[in-house]
Amino acid sequence: MTYSGLDLTTSERRPSAYAALGSQGHLEECGTLRSDQDILRRVLESGSTLVAMDCPLGFPLGLCCLEEECSCIPASSLKGRECERELARRGVPCYFTTKRSIIKDMVYRGMALRDALAGHGIEVLEVYPYAAKVALWRKPIPLKTTPQGMAFLRGRLGQLVPGLLSCREKPTHDLYDAILASYTAYLHSQGKTESLGVEEEAMIVVPRAG
Repeated sequence: MTYSGLDLTTSERRPSAYAALGSQGHLEECGTLRSDQDILRRVLESGSTLVAMDCPLGFPLGLCCLEEECSCIPASSLKGRECERELARRGVPCYFTTKRSIIKDMVYRGMALRDALAGHGIEVLEVYPYAAKVALWRKPIPLKTTPQGMAFLRGRLGQLVPGLLSCREKPTHDLYDAILASYTAYLHSQGKTESLGVEEEAMIVVPRAG
């Protein structure tokens, strides 16, 4: 059994970070993939039946798309999806999925990848690495783009994911987010996560707080 994690980019012009954990939660592979076909092929080759993707995978109820010229309107007067509002209530900031989202292309890409993977019988989870960090380690979490943040992630993830410290891939915060996504998928298989929001909008899966 393998658990894959993907830190998806907006388009194929920039590579997406990818990681895979084995059945005991050890790091089997990490690196980058560029095209959707590369991602699909690698997941299938890995034998993963569960993929965690750092990307919104649904629209707010009432919306059929994120295009401002479309006549669809959200069912709620509140901003975003219920899972995003729940994160906000917990003090975890995130992008809200709206027609003014700056990552709408990523949302479309993620949903298309989810559907392609589902066509091969692979379950896809929406995850949010920052929410996972808060659940696992509580605040404060150093900014991931700083040397302190990178050292924090390497040290904390190294305690959770066997094999991470010996990984030869150049460490980046995107790579660590992909590893954290795959770790969340691994925890999900153990019944150690919770799902926020409603299924119709796509739920965000986070580790159960320790």
